[in-house]
Amino acid sequence: MEDKKKKKKFLDKPQYPGGAKALREFLMAHLQYPQDAMDQRVEGTVTIGYQVNDDGIVESPVVIKSLSPSCDAEALRLVQMLQYEKARNRGVRLKVNCKLNINFHLAPTPVQSTITYHVVSSEKKTDKVQKPASQNGYTITIEF
Repeated sequence: MEDKKKKKKFLDKPQYPGGAKALREFLMAHLQYPQDAMDQRVEGTVTIGYQVNDDGIVESPVVIKSLSPSCDAEALRLVQMLQYEKARNRGVRLKVNCKLNINFHLAPTPVQSTITYHVVSSEKKTDKVQKPASQNGYTITIEF
């Protein structure tokens, strides 16, 4: 027979205020792309492992998956800025292990292309007298 009673959680984990969506918004708002990584066009993901104690304080962040030294330092700075809600666990002290992926992606560089067409109109010569060649034409420039 199945147990139809809902199992209760004895311990609550510290949660980020506003949930995962608010956490993503915080990371996007505070991420400062390192200049040397931007110059070298470094893109990818840094994975950070850390602990959150029952007071909501982030402790001992560690780089699990590295991208570049400057991107790793920026990811660690962001994780240390996080502040979770306190967990109310009836006096029980608790540390929760967490893992966070921080994405470093540059905006695509706009391609500067110019296409120039030069069209010269040709006139049918019906006269036997030759006229000097005229520069009847137009130029179209398309930039995108």
